[in-house]
Amino acid sequence: MDIKDPCGNEPGWESLIGIYIGFLQYGVNYTNKDGLRAATLAGYAKAINKLFTLRGFTAPVDLSDPENPAGAKIANHQKEEDIAVQRYPLNSKILAQLATMASASSSIDSEKNLLFDMTCLGRFIGPRVSEYAQTSAKKVDVHTYPSGKKVIKAFTANDFVFYDKAGNTLQLTNKSCLAQAHRVRITWRIQKNRRNGQKITLSAETSCTTICAVRAAGRMVLRAKRLGQPDDMPVACYSYKGTLVYLTGKRVAHLFRSAVKACHPTTSDADLQRYSAHSLRVWACVLLDEAGMTPEFIMARLRWMGNSFRMYLRDTGIIQDKHRDVLRAASQEIVDLIAGSSANIPNMAGLSTVDTDDTMGEYIDED
Repeated sequence: MDIKDPCGNEPGWESLIGIYIGFLQYGVNYTNKDGLRAATLAGYAKAINKLFTLRGFTAPVDLSDPENPAGAKIANHQKEEDIAVQRYPLNSKILAQLATMASASSSIDSEKNLLFDMTCLGRFIGPRVSEYAQTSAKKVDVHTYPSGKKVIKAFTANDFVFYDKAGNTLQLTNKSCLAQAHRVRITWRIQKNRRNGQKITLSAETSCTTICAVRAAGRMVLRAKRLGQPDDMPVACYSYKGTLVYLTGKRVAHLFRSAVKACHPTTSDADLQRYSAHSLRVWACVLLDEAGMTPEFIMARLRWMGNSFRMYLRDTGIIQDKHRDVLRAASQEIVDLIAGSSANIPNMAGLSTVDTDDTMGEYIDED
């Protein structure tokens, strides 16, 4: 490419800067730091715009324009950060409540049964909302490439391949076939991080098959087949008054909040709003963190390219208990030292208290 000037008014500069911002976002930057925050990316964009305007050219980055390549990348990244910080993770009690709600349904092809299955699978794979839910119950969301090619965003039955213990491929036709499933390989045809075609394999649970991720995936596939859904159409579908419809992000949020309210009745309305369809991805990340898995493991299994997963980590009860337990030996040592030196502690009973000193000025602690 014959670039005579690092700036210009040609439309191609907007695309080029958009590509540059994408590289910055995932580690190709001055500090080689993975997962730059949106504010940092905006700082890069501001510097780029200043360079262009100083040279008399139009600024190539417009954060308010959804069609601007760089601006859209930064805006989307900011939105993801906001969602990650704002959303609460699910927990075991909530999943148990979803199971209760599903079992009370009149049909195994109901919305609540579908959501239970998706949650059982989702706690392992941490799906993005677009990977399993639609915007509308009757319309399929697609991504349109610049070439005009369209691809369905959500999982289809074709994205799941099941294997028995011997490693042979299983063709799921009924429950007995599903009982033989030992693993499932899931393919992400399209992803937000553009790692299209990524595959991840899950192993089946042997002791708790009800919430087994492999069985849950299989139940979704079988449900879609029963409803006459083609294998190349979204698998997260259910029957509503005899009609096939799709799971939507709004309905997922509503049902999650219903489950939260049932098992945590004192949850405030403000906290209730912090549960959404994205809570499933947050929970998957929290579960691996609670288990002590490495950042590399979390990034690989939940499909993060950078360290932005850290925004999903939460101060949960399990983390709090681990913190206490890690320090237990040190705590006991301190207790023993206190007990051993108690005879040397002077009697403070006769000492008077000191009056409050209001003359010391502003107190600044050391860093």
